[in-house]
Amino acid sequence: MNKIISQKNIPPWKSEKIPIYHIDKTYMENSENGPFFEGPFPKRLWPHQNRWLDFLGYRIASPLGVAAGPLLNSKWIGVAARLGFDILCYKTIRSNSYAGHPLPNVIYIDADKQLDPSRLPNQLRQATSSPQCLETLAITNSFGMPSRSPEYLENDIPLANSQVQTGQIVIVSIVGSPGKSNDKNDFVEDFAATACFAKECGAKVIEANFSCPNVATGEGSIYLHPETVYEIALRIKKAIGTVPLILKVGLFSNPAAMRQMFISAAKAGVQAISGINTISMNVVDSNQNPALGPGRCSSGICGAPIRQAALDFVQQARHINDKEKLGLMIIGGGGITLPQHFDLFFQAGADIAMCATGLMWDPYLAMRYHEMK
Repeated sequence: MNKIISQKNIPPWKSEKIPIYHIDKTYMENSENGPFFEGPFPKRLWPHQNRWLDFLGYRIASPLGVAAGPLLNSKWIGVAARLGFDILCYKTIRSNSYAGHPLPNVIYIDADKQLDPSRLPNQLRQATSSPQCLETLAITNSFGMPSRSPEYLENDIPLANSQVQTGQIVIVSIVGSPGKSNDKNDFVEDFAATACFAKECGAKVIEANFSCPNVATGEGSIYLHPETVYEIALRIKKAIGTVPLILKVGLFSNPAAMRQMFISAAKAGVQAISGINTISMNVVDSNQNPALGPGRCSSGICGAPIRQAALDFVQQARHINDKEKLGLMIIGGGGITLPQHFDLFFQAGADIAMCATGLMWDPYLAMRYHEMK
């Protein structure tokens, strides 16, 4: 039983503590038995409601959130909400159950500097030990976007909504799955059907993952192709009606490409852009073999090394949004591992700041930020 303590008595982070997502256990083991959080819950000092913010038509107590990834089900949503995160993104769902990749899914990497997307090294090495400080927390992950069955989700998403208080909200992340024929129309319709299913389960806000590989059309990541962005986003909006739609995107090669995508998204009725996802790189072990096993040479780099790239994304996103008068909300994240990192994103122009890896290793991250204020 987790006891309640004062917000000012938050335990310090200790390197020997295992993350609340146990990286040596499977995704399903973490879903069924996690989160592995045994600490006390701080009693939160809520801000007065006149200081709450508008988030896509909903009032929220703070602009701190958890990106799609760590919150595997309603239990995870409930713990994160009690730990001071007010915008909780339910792990990306598909139209059908999908097992994802086998272990390993998460490993530590050697990367003690910020990654520059314009000058990435050929590869990164697997680390031989866990980090001794959060400032240098660096991992890579490869899950393959597993998803529970529709029967599970139609019971658990409403339960997730019940785990949050007034001033907090649950977003449901969705992704399209290609059919056996790899027909583009089937892919688009699956995106729309999954979004509609999320709405029927009670999703108040939906995030569509456009940073996934678009295997149905052979184009790579969806967000890099403005026409495809418009086509799929418009179809989703027709399916979900007034439910707000967020697009999750990754890095762009140049500002012009980013501008075109933002314009296409806004034209389709999208209300917010969330970025970045990970930075994809090759990761090898000490023998120069793929660290995550055969067939998984590249994987997403997360944690501290991607923070500057994420901040640069937010700054450019804010500039484009304001210059073009698109009216999009900017949700920033990537590399937030210390409480002061949230403010870096707000200063760069983010309306909302989200973490993922940071929560997994320091579940008190949001509470430390609240205590600072």
